[in-house]
This record gives sequence, structure tokens and C-alpha cells, in this order.
Amino acid sequence: MATTVTLVGLAPPAAAATTTSLLLPATTAFSMLGRSCGGIQEQVLATGFDPTSGYPVGDVYLQTRCGGSGRGGGYHTTTYSAWAAVTWDLTGAVTSSAKLTTPPTGIDPAFSATDGSGNTLANSLHATNVLPANCTVGNTTYCTYRASLTLATGFVVPPRVETVSSTSGPAAGGTSVTITGTGFTDVTSVSFGGVAAASFAVISDTSISSVSPPSVAGAVDVTVASPGGTSTTIPGDRFTFVAQPSVTSLSPAAGPISGGTTVTIAGADLTGATAITFGGTPAGFTVNDDSSITAISPGTDAADTVDVTVTTPGGTSATVPADRFTYGGDVTLKRATPAVGSAGGGTRVTITGKNLVGTTEVTFGGIAAVSFTVNAAGTAVTATSPPENGTGVQTVDISVTDDAGTATLTAAFTYVAPVLTKITPTAGTAAGGTKVTISGKYLLGATNVTFGGTPAIIKKVTATSIIVIAPPGAGTVDVTVTTPAGTSPVIAVDQFTY
Repeated sequence: MATTVTLVGLAPPAAAATTTSLLLPATTAFSMLGRSCGGIQEQVLATGFDPTSGYPVGDVYLQTRCGGSGRGGGYHTTTYSAWAAVTWDLTGAVTSSAKLTTPPTGIDPAFSATDGSGNTLANSLHATNVLPANCTVGNTTYCTYRASLTLATGFVVPPRVETVSSTSGPAAGGTSVTITGTGFTDVTSVSFGGVAAASFAVISDTSISSVSPPSVAGAVDVTVASPGGTSTTIPGDRFTFVAQPSVTSLSPAAGPISGGTTVTIAGADLTGATAITFGGTPAGFTVNDDSSITAISPGTDAADTVDVTVTTPGGTSATVPADRFTYGGDVTLKRATPAVGSAGGGTRVTITGKNLVGTTEVTFGGIAAVSFTVNAAGTAVTATSPPENGTGVQTVDISVTDDAGTATLTAAFTYVAPVLTKITPTAGTAAGGTKVTISGKYLLGATNVTFGGTPAIIKKVTATSIIVIAPPGAGTVDVTVTTPAGTSPVIAVDQFTY
């Protein structure tokens, strides 16, 4: 006896009645059988309308026969079969399918049901041939039935979105998105999170081309609407609007024209960066987090100031003053501080100017500095002076070199004679052997220390102190220190008493 069920309605009327046989595509059927022997038979038995989606559901029996010669001769046939649970939409397209491990039970081969819109789902006899026994459950041979869906007169199928070709794009809009699904013939609108698409065109009943509109950053559902209603949202229709990246600072903001400078790019919405350019030239980079990228500046042919841009799925960062990077450029020097130092070298001298970040060498009177560092802004180099090249008080030039050339501060630094400021202790035994610390300035490079003209034993020398062992002596004498730049002048604080 046939079963008739009436369900709550789904959509408004607008088209002619149609009948569709419900089937499982051959490619899906063969994948469930695990065989592809050419022909395939499938019998479909509907079981009802899904209470949530309103779509037809049912069970499908699948069968294929593989033949060939067997051992001992003769032609042998092997039959492979399986059952599957399937859901179709109201166009008859499969929305989901799953292989069943055991045959279904309780199927009514004479089942029929009508939903609230008058659409009818029914099983009907479509063949008289009797198929293998595993197509029989109990006393019923289901393989002689096939389900069909008949849409009510005037019913318009609601559209259904399956997938979108692009799952993300700039919040500024403009991404081309192909929407795949069913029921698209009469679609009247496409929206991204409720915002109308910039444009769309219906390609077929299963395909729409669209262009994303401008929107705030975030994930939204892509929906389509027709006289039949609006598509139900599913995970497959999600599209993410990605904010445009921005650059707020570079550190350092300059480097040599040869490239190779490690630059930290600070900004916002940098995650997912696909390209970094310096004046349009691609650079290697690593994304640290959403607000930081480490890039390596590429080389360039000449001194220049360029914009550094970041490209992500959200677009390319707008050029702003904060993203400017300077290559080389003529080095400009202003001053050196301090302007004097020990003949033995070791004085830390800060040289200020412009375009210093690409510095490759600093010299004092043609002699390379012991070491140097450059600040991030490229406005100062701090160098450690080398020992004086010669004897006596000398005033030398300081030169700074980068890939673009060399700049010089004339007569910028003087190697001066030592100056004493304190003797500790100020007295000792006449036999000598007293450990004495001499404090002062410009003491590096000391070659001789005398107590009343008698040399002492030098133990340690720094720029501001010398430790010596006093020689034998008598009375009160002057202590002097000699470097290549000269000998300290005799002053009251340099006296030592035996």
C-alpha cells in the first residue's frame, strides 16, 4: 500500500511542472563500487523529504558486472554491488552521498510524499527484470524501482550554492568569483554578506560569474536569490574580505645601492603577504606576524629613494611617506665629536651627517677605524679611532665611504698629548715598588712613564688610567706620561713623594 506524506512548504510558484528521475552520477557510483566495468545499473528508492533542507532523500542500489575468461576456460561474470544513502536538491542534483555498510531496512517501494508546495516524491516500477538476491530485502526486490521528483505547476526551485571559485579577496572589492550550484536560471541578485555584488552574470543553471563588492574585512556567505527564494548558507559559500595592508615604518630606512640591507617593515594586516617590492623590484622576505615583516633590500643601479610596498590577498599597500627607503646617495658629513683623542687610538668618535646607513669604511688620516656602527636613520656613525700614524700632535681628516662614494671632514680629529689629573697614592717608599694609578685623558698608546725622570714599570694602560710600579727615588718628583703625540705637561697634580 502506498504511503503519502504532506510536509510544510518551501518556495513560491513561478514556473511549469517538471518531473525528474533521481540518480547517482556514474563517477560517484563507480567510486563506491570500487570497479568500473563499463555498464552500471542503479535502482533508486526515495524515503522522504529532509525535514531541515526540504530536499529529497533516498537509498540507491548500485551494480556492475565484470566478465572474462577464467581458469579452466569458459567465460565468467562477477557482479559487484553496493547501497548508498543520497540526498538530492529540488533540481535532482546530488548534494550528498555515502556508501552504506549494510542494506537499508524498512524501505517502502510504493512510497510517495508531497511537500507543502505540492512537489511530489514517489517510487515507481520501471523494470521487470529481476536482479541479484542482494537487491532483495525481506520479500521485496527493490531493484525494479526508481524514484522521481515532480515539481508542482508554477513552483520555482530555490537556488543552491555549492562552491565559490575564490574564497578570499580585497576588502576594496573587485575579485572575480564564479559561483557553482543549481537553480540559477532565474537568479535576480547575488550578495556577499548581504552586500550586492558589484556585478554578476548568469552563465547557466549551474554557474554564475560575479565580482565582489567593497566591504569591511571578514568572512561572509555568498548567496543568490531568485523568484524561488534565497540560497541557504553553507560552509562552501564562504568568502573572506581581507583588509588592505599598510606600512607605517621601515627600520632602517636606508641602505647601500648594492642591496642586502635587512629591513623591518612595520604596519597592519600584513599576514599572508605574497610580495614585497622596493620601488617595484621584488625582495625576499619573512612574515613575522600581522604587524611585522623582515625583508632584504634588493640592489639598484643608482642612488634613489623608493616606496616599499606589501601585497597580500587584501591588495597592495598604499604608498605613504613612512614607506620610503633611500638607496645610497651622496654621503654628507657635518661634525665629529669629540674632536680630540689619544695617540694610542680607542677614542669613540660620533660622526654626524646624512646618507650614512650604507657606510662601508671610516678612516682617520687614511687609517681604518678599529670598528664602527651606524644608527638606523643613517644620520650618525660611531667609530673607534685607530692609533696615531706617526709621532707628535697630529690633526687628521675623517673620511666616510659607502657605495656612492666618499665624504671627508678636513682636519676633524687631533691626536693630543696625554693630560694627567690625579696620582693615587701620592707617596711611596724610597726603595720603589709602590703600585700607583695615574688618572687622566688621552693616555692610550703610552710608551713611557717616569718618576722624576726615572722610568716606571707599566702594568696596564687605558684611555683614562695607567697602572705602574714606582721606581726607587727620593724627595718629591713629577710623574710624566709619554705617547707618540707627546709628553704630559708638568702640573701640580702629577707630583709623587718618596
